[in-house]
Amino acid sequence: MEEKIGIIVGTALQSVFILTMFYMALRFFSRMFRNIYAAIKGQNTSLEPCRSCGHKISKEAAFCPYCGQSFGEINSYSTSILGNLFSGVVALAGGIGLLFYLLDLLKNQ
Repeated sequence: MEEKIGIIVGTALQSVFILTMFYMALRFFSRMFRNIYAAIKGQNTSLEPCRSCGHKISKEAAFCPYCGQSFGEINSYSTSILGNLFSGVVALAGGIGLLFYLLDLLKNQ
């Protein structure tokens, strides 16, 4: 009885992790297509207003040269089409690999 409960809980946790991987892949791919659409429409200008002081700065800036506000590394990554493509492929492959692993575990029991 305890073994069956362990199998059920383990399967449920692995299923949640697999769904999370697929969700992450979907988010990366949707961000990639949104960036492609913005680039085609010309909305992907290289300047944006600083969230702190309002001066125009580069979208890839890690910090504002006027006020020193830090934006971190994620600022340039979120606009990267290739970065989102790579991350989406990795998350999708990881989700598919984990799905096949879970199916193999269930088949052998």
